[in-house]
Amino acid sequence: MLPHLNPFIRLVAQAALVFTPLASIAQETDRQVISPTSIAVQTETGQQIPAGAYGVVQIESPRVANLLQLRGVMGRGTAIIRNHDHHDCQSLQLRFVAGDFGGDSVSARAAQPIRLILQSARVSSALARGEDVVSDMYVISSQMNDSDADIIIESGLSESHGFVLNPGTSVVADVFGSTTSRLSCSEL
Repeated sequence: MLPHLNPFIRLVAQAALVFTPLASIAQETDRQVISPTSIAVQTETGQQIPAGAYGVVQIESPRVANLLQLRGVMGRGTAIIRNHDHHDCQSLQLRFVAGDFGGDSVSARAAQPIRLILQSARVSSALARGEDVVSDMYVISSQMNDSDADIIIESGLSESHGFVLNPGTSVVADVFGSTTSRLSCSEL
C-alpha cells in the first residue's frame, strides 16, 4: 500500500465508525415518528382518523355568507387528534372561519359539513397546545394523496379558501386556554 494513502484510509475508517451509529439512530427516530400514524383509528364516538394522519377536524353545520365578491364561512367543530399510543385520542372544541373571493350575490345560508385531515405533527401539536392554525402558515391541498400537505381538505372547502382553526369555544378560551378531553381510540 502507498504510504501517503494510509492516513487517508485510516481517516475514512474512523469517520465510518462515527457516522454509522448516527445514521442508524436517525433511521430509528424516523420510524418512531411515522409509526403512530401508520394505522387508522376510530374513536368511541365513531370518528375515524385515516392511516398517515395525525387527526381530523369536523365542522358539522357551518354557515356561509356572500357579500358581492366576498364569501365567508364560519362554524364550530371538533378536532380529534391521536396520541402517540394507539389507544387514546384527544378531542377539543374549536371555532372555524374561512373566506375567499368566490361570492356572487348577497346571501347567507347553511353550508355542507367541512372535514379536514391533519397530515403533520406540527399542525396537530399546535392545536393540542391551544394555538391558532392559520392556513397561510401551512401547506394545504385537496388531493387526498398529497404527501407534502400539512392539511388535506376532504370536503366542504376549496383550496382558494383561507381559514383559521381557533381552539376553544369562547374568548375566555383565548385567555385561559382551551380544554381537551380524552377519547379511547381503537385500531381499524
